[in-house]
Amino acid sequence: MKKFLVHSIAGAVAMAMGTSVLSAQAAELKVTGCFVKNHDYMVSYFSNFHDPINSAKKSLTLKYIGGPEVTPIQKQAPALQRGLVDIIFCPGAYYGGLISEARLVGVHNKSLDDMRKNGAWDMLQEAWGKKLNARILSWHFFGGQKFYIYTTFEPKLSEKTGLDLKGVKMRTTGLYKALLQAMGATTVFMSPGDVYTGLERGVVGGLAWPWGSVTVYGWEKFLKYRIKPDFYGASMLMLVNLDKFKAMTKAERDFLQERAAAFEKKGSELMVKKGVLDDEKLKKAGVKDIVLTGKVADAYLKTIYGAKWTENDSLKYSVDYKKLKPLMYSTAK
Repeated sequence: MKKFLVHSIAGAVAMAMGTSVLSAQAAELKVTGCFVKNHDYMVSYFSNFHDPINSAKKSLTLKYIGGPEVTPIQKQAPALQRGLVDIIFCPGAYYGGLISEARLVGVHNKSLDDMRKNGAWDMLQEAWGKKLNARILSWHFFGGQKFYIYTTFEPKLSEKTGLDLKGVKMRTTGLYKALLQAMGATTVFMSPGDVYTGLERGVVGGLAWPWGSVTVYGWEKFLKYRIKPDFYGASMLMLVNLDKFKAMTKAERDFLQERAAAFEKKGSELMVKKGVLDDEKLKKAGVKDIVLTGKVADAYLKTIYGAKWTENDSLKYSVDYKKLKPLMYSTAK
């Protein structure tokens, strides 16, 4: 009996130790990002999320396994979905083919606070859980970051579409395809890492891109103009694999979400500084702003938002789109 008791206790201890080891392993999260490590987004990520979590010396740790040079951007969301990685930091537009709701996050005109209060956030969480096996940890507006169109040539203006890009090839993602095509452009899907060569060889004559990080890639050597006004809003989402998230302890989940919330706020400060610095470098390189006004500016914004939401209206969603759309986008001026 004593022998049996000893073995039972030893077995229980071994099981407890094994569980402890498994728990520790489960709390190390593998991370990938859709941009190179020196991109402003990733600099902000490491400064305001990754490093603070690891410095806290909690049971939860993060292991960065690389960016697009290791896992191509189109494969990062599928890798998260299957649990091959635990966290990705990417624009929603990069995986819109897997989840239609990801096509909506860049074209909102409601604030993040409003969307969290009015129910849009909860609907997006439901969609990401259903279609991507993921939870949204944070959505980064980065100081209200917007987008611009950049060109290697002086574009023709139009009172119908804002810009007349007929005969021009423009680099795109799913976020910009509809608006560029509405302006007459031929769109070319191209990863950020390939844009330099594309501009250098004349494969594309420009691109749409968020504020900042243009000079990180050296594109200012070829770009001549930036078009204003700006448009859309940030679509950078930090996602965690839902199975991994549920397997964590409550303390670990709470800590992860607390740090993600802090990153949303602190990240903006750094990104604004980086954006201002990028503007200075663009100006020094000779890139000029073209500021649209009057009927041309009105047509420009109408084309940009109208084309994208028309495309959105035609897609199939995992949540009630008719309910979600007005929670994210208002046509009222």
